Amino acid sequence: MTTEKKLFTQVEPYYQNLAAELETAEESISMMYYAFDSGEWAERIGRILAAKARAGVRTRLMVDEFGQVLDDVRHSLRNQVMMQALREAGVDVQIFRPHGNYLTKLNRLHCKVCAIDGRTVFLGGSNIGDHYLGWDDANLRLDGRLGDTFHQVYDYVGQFSKDHPSRTQRNMNLSALHAGDAQVWLTVPGQRRDIRRALLQLILNADRAIYLRTWYFLPDQEIMEALRSQAENGVKVYVLLSHKTRVRPIDFANYIHCHDLAKSGGKIFRYTEKYMHAKVAWNNHGEVLFGSANIERMALKNTFECSIELHDHRLAGALRHSFEEDRFSCLEQTPNIFRQRPLPHKALSYACNLASPWL
Repeated sequence: MTTEKKLFTQVEPYYQNLAAELETAEESISMMYYAFDSGEWAERIGRILAAKARAGVRTRLMVDEFGQVLDDVRHSLRNQVMMQALREAGVDVQIFRPHGNYLTKLNRLHCKVCAIDGRTVFLGGSNIGDHYLGWDDANLRLDGRLGDTFHQVYDYVGQFSKDHPSRTQRNMNLSALHAGDAQVWLTVPGQRRDIRRALLQLILNADRAIYLRTWYFLPDQEIMEALRSQAENGVKVYVLLSHKTRVRPIDFANYIHCHDLAKSGGKIFRYTEKYMHAKVAWNNHGEVLFGSANIERMALKNTFECSIELHDHRLAGALRHSFEEDRFSCLEQTPNIFRQRPLPHKALSYACNLASPWL
């Protein structure tokens, strides 16, 4: 079953395409985001959702409680007002508050998915918010006979929220979720780490090249050892990460992981032009893992994430082309670069690295 894919490497065209396609919805819209932040784009998309709800389309929006406050604290009150207005217009708005066995307030909703009817899905790194327009990110549109998989995923994830009215879908077979030719993987805190497993397999399957593009780069020991082993065995391992993020201790901590991989032969590129928020991995066989999960312990274990796995050489080629273009906006972290850093900076990197499981 062939699924059409469209890659977006800029956020504004992605939002434009998303808004235009939402206008065509006839049956159902299911949207999950960490943040839906008040501003020009959230209000524009919100107006479309309200119109669709009034027209009888089943329109659902789930956003994380922390994300609505912390993504841009200046807008926290405006976000509450916006959510209430959407409810009054008939949109089924759910604020995600983790609840249940093994869950704590740290187990946030980090998915970024919009499913339209049974034919179109948008997913990737971007939440909805005007400040994302100034970031580098990667998002994907899927079109085809996708069925109701992502609508079911919405139901399933929603049941881990405190105020969700139903818990009837908990037994959904998460090992056999497909949308067209895409395998759908979830991270469910305390239960499923399927995205991590898919990432590890993608790394181990490579025999010539591995590409990782990620906002955070703090892999656990097993993934780190797999990357180092592949590099030492002659596989070209490329990592492009954001040189700066909004969590500065992580920016110091990841120098240690990058240094260890660079010593093994990996190529590390620290993107300096602006924030780089993408979450995608691929290898020379055209295996692509694309979605919301960063390559770090928290995202691969403790937050609700959604990614897809595809085998698509054309998509991998487009991702590689974008990667090569962005290398010119990067600092390459070689072993000597870290060794030459001032001693206080290196000490801070080691300290932040030790604290990284709690960042």
